[in-house]
Amino acid sequence: MKSNQKGFTLIELLAVIVILAIIALIATPIILNIVSKARKSAAADSAYGVMKAVELAYAESIIDGKSYTFPLNYTCTDTGCTCTDSTTGTAQTINVVYKGTLPTNGGFTLSEDGKYTFDAANGLVVNNYKCTIDAAGKVSCD
Repeated sequence: MKSNQKGFTLIELLAVIVILAIIALIATPIILNIVSKARKSAAADSAYGVMKAVELAYAESIIDGKSYTFPLNYTCTDTGCTCTDSTTGTAQTINVVYKGTLPTNGGFTLSEDGKYTFDAANGLVVNNYKCTIDAAGKVSCD
């Protein structure tokens, strides 16, 4: 009697499963690292967006006839960023309108020459990442 069976043996199937598991073990940390870097980059981009929104809000308030004394200190919460200038004798508030991921905590200072410094203790917290800014104006989040 001639046996004509087609298919894979159990050993061959197990070998393929082991190879796929090894590939998955190697690829998973690489993919998770890429996702983490993307989230940090998105937080930094949101911080840049908030900085540009602050500049726009300041320009709009100047057009409306308000004046402020530098440096301007901004505080941010999950509802937005505000700046109160009390050095002119009357408290004036600049409300920053921003579409995107808002900072949830922290603050920053805008100097007269347009340079930003982030709060030394908290930085600017976006998506649970603490963002800082260096002397060249580059934002990084960790």
